[in-house]
Amino acid sequence: MNKTIITGASGFLGSHIIDILLEKGILAHALLRQSSSLSNLPDKCRISRVDFMNPDSMAEDFDGADLVIHAAGATSAASQEEFDRANALVTKNLLSARDRYARNALFIYISSQAASGPAGNGPVTDYGRSKLLGEFAVRDTENWVIVRPPAIFGSRDPASTPVMKLALKGLFVSPWMNRGGFCLVYVRDLARLIADLPDHPDTKGRTLEPSYGRLFSWKDFHEILEKAAGRRILHLRIPPVLIHTAGFMSEALASLTGRTPFFCRDKCRELLASEWTVEDGLTHSLTGWEPAVPVEEAMKNTLEWVRSNS
Repeated sequence: MNKTIITGASGFLGSHIIDILLEKGILAHALLRQSSSLSNLPDKCRISRVDFMNPDSMAEDFDGADLVIHAAGATSAASQEEFDRANALVTKNLLSARDRYARNALFIYISSQAASGPAGNGPVTDYGRSKLLGEFAVRDTENWVIVRPPAIFGSRDPASTPVMKLALKGLFVSPWMNRGGFCLVYVRDLARLIADLPDHPDTKGRTLEPSYGRLFSWKDFHEILEKAAGRRILHLRIPPVLIHTAGFMSEALASLTGRTPFFCRDKCRELLASEWTVEDGLTHSLTGWEPAVPVEEAMKNTLEWVRSNS
């Protein structure tokens, strides 16, 4: 690779992609918003503060690039319009910059299983709809790969760290559901796949949904946590009606404070969805990829990171 561009490099998944690229001897060029933190970035990483709303302002950054990994995005927002701006419009602008200044560069778009929705029937959240709009923009161009991760876990995840901390203290809270399940992928395994995609030209124009290849129930997840933590953990199951109530109250409080709600009814719909599906093996057939770290070991690694960073 002559020049690799990555967005979202300071985030959860993006920082792990940077790590894998460095292990492969690839020095990445991170494009960051003015407000992005540098805490997760290694010293060996070129950084540019950019305006994602202005494609022409990124001309110098894209010049000579042969790979663009778009891992940036918003997972929480106050409205559908804010989600669309962060996840769809930014994607369109990056594609515009790629097409103008690095036309031959492979564009890897990190979408989400939320874009396909439960059972592949379409998104059920504003977030999922915005990621799907981003996919539409990608498919209107050439030389691309879309990756739809399911729930990602691992070190440096600000969303799941509070859950892991609570589990280490002996409590795990989940919805009270007795049907279906959800997919998981370990962040290091996912980052490795993304970094290796340029080596697999057959993935161009394809949409990949990597995971552990099975569905996990909340009971399964609780048992994995117990094994990884090496202790008993109380499993508190919350009825869906109370989860919806919590989402409504969080939104009401956010409207009074002017802040974006971290937990809202939109997230409730995704959290309570039960008909998620597993990919039919396309990722493995095109790349040979499969999870290298067993889920129990991956969870143990995650909890050890949480312990050492608490």
